[in-house]
Amino acid sequence: MKPSLVRITGPDAEPYTLGRPMWVYAGEDLLAKLDPVPLLRSGTELHIEAFEPTDLVREEKRHVGRLIFLEICAFIVENFQQIQAISFVLSRQIDAMATGAVLAASRSETMTRIGAVDVQISPKSDAKPGHFVVSGIWIYSERTHAALLGVLEKERANYAGRPISARSSESGGVVARLRNLVSRRS
Repeated sequence: MKPSLVRITGPDAEPYTLGRPMWVYAGEDLLAKLDPVPLLRSGTELHIEAFEPTDLVREEKRHVGRLIFLEICAFIVENFQQIQAISFVLSRQIDAMATGAVLAASRSETMTRIGAVDVQISPKSDAKPGHFVVSGIWIYSERTHAALLGVLEKERANYAGRPISARSSESGGVVARLRNLVSRRS
């Protein structure tokens, strides 16, 4: 298993404590904040819903939210054995995806692949038409843990060539073209 591509902390990069807000980094770059991250069922279930991405994630062409969710699940399982389930409500609109239905189907398929149960897709009532919410629960077992790690490994491979914090605009955008032009003149 490859090491995590992200670092998960509490606020201001302090060690994470269950039930507190969660901050997610790639290197020193803040990717997202989750607040609140409530504990349910007498502290044996963690709930993920309030995902606030930074501009770095919003501008990324790849679906970084999926990687972040999987990394959070692996982090919780590896560091907090009392957590036996992770419930989730995924509703953030991603403009890079073709439609809300495509995004919902992709999220649902990922959740099913990691062994989540009671995965449901429903329209988000307070959003524009075509925006869907995917919810469900991932329950820890040896089988679901192995499925989570397998899907996470494949997702990490999507970032092997170019880390999240490497801005794609520099490779083919204005900055790269200016550097190329300046280097040709010298």
